[in-house]
Amino acid sequence: MQGKNTGNTLCISEYFNIAEAEIRLLKPGSDYFVSANGEIMNKKKFFAVFIITFLVLIIAFAGILLITGSNKNKEFDSFLDERTGSGHNVLIAGVDKDGLRADVIMLVCTDKKNDTFDIISIPRDTYVKLENGKGTKINACIGKEKGEEILTDQVRKLTGLPVHSFCKVNFQGLRNIVDILGGVDYDVPIDMHYDDPYQDLHIHLNKGYQHLDGEQVEGLLRFRSGYATADIGRIGTQQDFIKEAVNQKLKFKYITKFPAVMQELKENFETNLSATDVLSLAMTMRSCEKPGSCTLPGEPEYVGGVSYYVANDNAHSEIEELLSQSKKEKE
Repeated sequence: MQGKNTGNTLCISEYFNIAEAEIRLLKPGSDYFVSANGEIMNKKKFFAVFIITFLVLIIAFAGILLITGSNKNKEFDSFLDERTGSGHNVLIAGVDKDGLRADVIMLVCTDKKNDTFDIISIPRDTYVKLENGKGTKINACIGKEKGEEILTDQVRKLTGLPVHSFCKVNFQGLRNIVDILGGVDYDVPIDMHYDDPYQDLHIHLNKGYQHLDGEQVEGLLRFRSGYATADIGRIGTQQDFIKEAVNQKLKFKYITKFPAVMQELKENFETNLSATDVLSLAMTMRSCEKPGSCTLPGEPEYVGGVSYYVANDNAHSEIEELLSQSKKEKE
């Protein structure tokens, strides 16, 4: 891990805010540093802290390796696209209690070389045509035989982008991880009140800035009935929340929560992501100053008397423009 030299100041962590401070020499040849908060630190103490930090990250890395290694599906891995450059696209599907529907479908596109992080959301009611010629809503794909492959293939067709990795998350796991990390502060955009006994889903949130626990976060991400634009409004909130959660929680001070988070990943996540992938994605997301986001371009339409969200004919070019714009903003 290398520091980043900026004149007379050395930032010891480009990612994760390790020690969350910048340091500088008191004077040339001095044995002491001054932290950003004014604390004087001996060189020996600093390097001891740095080495301990490095060892903790190695332990964390090994933990991820154990978890992700146990969740791999080699047959499905071969169905995914091979990475050939610095880009890494991860399809994320947040599934309901029975795992037959996906309430959240996102293609997270990162580029380590350009430090870009973009979220492309696919509305759950998006119209897709299966191999048998029948039309359906994309959120139902995950519940079919080889559902991960069907969903991945449909996202490829809709976005025109490769899918390198896949992650299916149970909302219970998301709820637990948020609680482990101490919740998230967020400005809820509208009043949210909804009860669905069948799904054991009860959402009661008032508009305004507040601290959310895991159950409230699940409600925030799944609520859509109160938005004027229904699923499109919900997608905007999902994207905004993810950016805020990344900003608040991808910090070194949460490293002590790592074992508990790993247990939740093991029980409630299915992914082909490797340890290297997880750390690389986290670093890219943390270093990106202005994440991009968009919803699959399209319009609500009726097909065969059923309400769907239908992608635009030029959706591929519009998505490509978003990704190109993100790279330009980093130049």
